[in-house]
Amino acid sequence: MSYSSGELRMKPLEKLLGLSEESSDLDRLERIEDLLDAGEIEQAIAELEKVRKDENVYVGVKMIIKSLSKLELEPGYIVGYLKALIPIVNGLSSWRYRAILMADIAMAFYRAGDDFNGDLALKTAINLAYASGEDVLVEILRELIRNGLLEKGAYAFSLVKDRKRLDFLLSQLVEFFYLSGDHEKARKALNAIEDPFHKAIALYRLALYEAPRNRLKALAFLEEAIENAEKIENRHARLELLIKLNDLKAELTGKGVSLVDILKASPPPKDGGNANEEHKD
Repeated sequence: MSYSSGELRMKPLEKLLGLSEESSDLDRLERIEDLLDAGEIEQAIAELEKVRKDENVYVGVKMIIKSLSKLELEPGYIVGYLKALIPIVNGLSSWRYRAILMADIAMAFYRAGDDFNGDLALKTAINLAYASGEDVLVEILRELIRNGLLEKGAYAFSLVKDRKRLDFLLSQLVEFFYLSGDHEKARKALNAIEDPFHKAIALYRLALYEAPRNRLKALAFLEEAIENAEKIENRHARLELLIKLNDLKAELTGKGVSLVDILKASPPPKDGGNANEEHKD
């Protein structure tokens, strides 16, 4: 086979810039997508093993796990495919990607009814996340909450030390408990939130949920949310949230509230700090 001088000059340049490798990865991801559309999971995993870059492997694993949740497969097959993904994920150099993907695999195991392997994968994910940073740990815990797997993340909650992140997670718990019908636990989680911003947001979500069901209950949540929003130190966050809250209040009561009224009713507090405190030079 012969090459022109132009082709010979381009190949080292492509290798230097990583273009050929990236191109082949993208080609493989497209191939994986086609195989998943055809229900060929085993072949898709085999193709994923050829992908080189961490970020592309991350995308490929996400694609496969998503497909597994959509296909009507026997739990045994799903478990087998998930086990085949683990060595690929463990081969990633990025602890962050490994943590997130192992958490995804853990939740897929739980959905397939395999708690044993789910617990093993989740423990690995939490350990990796703890080493990678609390933001990764918080993201994993948020997904556990969304999937109703609170008991599985109980230990991980104790690892979150940053108060702002903990308040964020508590706000997620408030909504989860309330929508599950456990209003007592929802109130306990709400009372545990220290930051007025996260507390106001949690109450706003409850008001949105109750708005089409119980107008008076929604208004009660809104009033409580407004009280907390008025305590927010960051004037921009405070004003933005108060406008949102009062817009919903106006929609429920049929009475408009002017921006001037909001500004008059919510002067900046003199003391205290929270998750949205402004940084001063």
